[in-house]
Amino acid sequence: MRHGNQLSTFGPGAPWVAWVGRRAERKAAGWVRGWCAVLVAFLGLWFSSLAWADELLRARLDALQESAKPTLAGVRLAAPQLLVETYAKRGYAFAWVNPRQVTDFIALAEQSSDAGLRPTDFHLPEITRLLPGADPGALQGEERVQAEILLSDGLLRLLHHVRYGKVDPRAIDKNWNHDEGPKGAALVADLGQALAAPQLKSAVTALRQEPGFYSRLKEGLARYRALAAAGGWPIIPTGPKLEPGVHDDRVPLIRERLRITGDYQGPTQVTGNFYGPELQKAVRHFQERHSLEVDGRIGRATLAAMNVTAEERVNQIRVNLERMRWVSDKLPPDYLLVDIAAQRVELYRDGQEVWHAKAIVGRPERPTPIFRDRIEYLEFNPTWTVPPTILKEDVVPKARKDPNAVRKKGLEIIDRRGNKVEPEAVDWNVAANNLPYTFRQPPGPKNALGQVKFMFPNRHSVYLHDTADRQLFQRATRALSSGCVRVDKPIELAERVLNDPKWNPDKFASVFESKKPSSVRLKEPLPVILSYWTAEADEQGQVHFREDFYGHDKPVLAALDGPGAGLRLYRPASQEPAPAKDSVPEAEAKDWIAGAGASSDGTAEGGNTAVRSPAAGSPPAAAPTKEAKAGTPGQKSSALVTASKPKA
Repeated sequence: MRHGNQLSTFGPGAPWVAWVGRRAERKAAGWVRGWCAVLVAFLGLWFSSLAWADELLRARLDALQESAKPTLAGVRLAAPQLLVETYAKRGYAFAWVNPRQVTDFIALAEQSSDAGLRPTDFHLPEITRLLPGADPGALQGEERVQAEILLSDGLLRLLHHVRYGKVDPRAIDKNWNHDEGPKGAALVADLGQALAAPQLKSAVTALRQEPGFYSRLKEGLARYRALAAAGGWPIIPTGPKLEPGVHDDRVPLIRERLRITGDYQGPTQVTGNFYGPELQKAVRHFQERHSLEVDGRIGRATLAAMNVTAEERVNQIRVNLERMRWVSDKLPPDYLLVDIAAQRVELYRDGQEVWHAKAIVGRPERPTPIFRDRIEYLEFNPTWTVPPTILKEDVVPKARKDPNAVRKKGLEIIDRRGNKVEPEAVDWNVAANNLPYTFRQPPGPKNALGQVKFMFPNRHSVYLHDTADRQLFQRATRALSSGCVRVDKPIELAERVLNDPKWNPDKFASVFESKKPSSVRLKEPLPVILSYWTAEADEQGQVHFREDFYGHDKPVLAALDGPGAGLRLYRPASQEPAPAKDSVPEAEAKDWIAGAGASSDGTAEGGNTAVRSPAAGSPPAAAPTKEAKAGTPGQKSSALVTASKPKA
């Protein structure tokens, strides 16, 4: 038996083996302890560096917030105070931590061009210079802080611009009163939500609201940009008016011009200079798209519209996308849209257009204001009382020459006892302010205000109403009033606005037949948006262009292409006082009294009515009847309120 040569725990080598094992265990334990110490030290340094970086970020944001002109890396920041609020909620922890976030933001900024915005407004040149590899983790110290702030400020601008618009409409039009604009708290919430989202692109997209009219015009912008990139269309030389059936050397150019924009759908192999039926059809289609007189004749107005370049049309679309952003956020499902430039009124229910009609709007020297309000009540069978200034300057001087002029204007003369007086019985040599009479136009289809007014009391004394001069709706250009909006098919609109089965054709007929002034409150006030869109795409995707007769496009384009400014943060608007009873836009009345209304204007508009209780700018008075009481504010019912007889 060879026990001595065996390596056994009970053999001669056992103590040595145990010693070696214990030494190995001690070395391993020391190695583990050493590495643990290194790891702890590394983690300590790492967490320390994070805390230091957070403090550096906090310090830099605080300094930018205190600066009168907050600038970083050579660019002006939008709203450092909102960044401070956002990062305070995060404990000043860095938000941009992986390349995917950066590449998503760059893609979103570049895609903003599809909506007519400028990607450079979102700091793209500076961000790509700081982050050539799109990895924020590759930066340290001040560069890391700069990249973090620029990315968040760029995203804040992007959220603001795509949702509310870049340009402050109040700087373009002092009448702008949309108080449902961007609020600081809402932008902080949006930015925080986007920064915390696992996918930045989808988070930003979910925050936007794009009505159909906005989406369609964005598609139109892409098409017109493609046309511009392809060289646009030929310029048509000036010359005599082209009538269908004539020969003219410009015909091939016109045919090609209309083919490029899709107006000409005839055979492409047609040559020659004959202005035939296919081209006439194309011209009429072009005229309809550009709100021109649709007659097939190519005169100065049609030729001028044809020669607007593709680049100019691109900018016109961009301007109107911006205008649409001003009103698109939190757009109610039901509203009435007055498109001043289109001279059109549209009713929307559940976000869809359900009715539209032509409109007559303010002349350039007396523009219809652009603002937002709510239709509260309707007035039926309105009367119109001549205000003192108009009586003095227009009515009395004409009556002195011919008393019948008062009768021709459809005015009644009422004495202090409420009796009618014939014009021939008046002593017209008495000063106008001493005449003991009221001059008014009675209700009826010939009344200057028509048979119905749609009231949304406002400081402009502007409202929608019917008109006795219906032939003016046949004109292509209907910027004819002095501010108020005259509506074609007003009874149809009244029926749809009231949205009450009780208000059927028989009910309307009965009210109008009575010729008594009366008012009815809506069950729910209906938002009304007075806008000014010189470009819009229809349901088929065709872009319609309108004349900028108020000259509003250029300042919007200049601001849109200008340097990125600070964000426009709205405070809740104070309640505008309602205009005083019997206030009236006197220019409207002057047009009518002076006779201009017969040819170019046609109506007198304003707040004066012989009936005090439903006067323009004032809600219908509550009469002591069940119907009247049901129509008082705060109750959801439509109630007819018959106005009291005016005091003598």
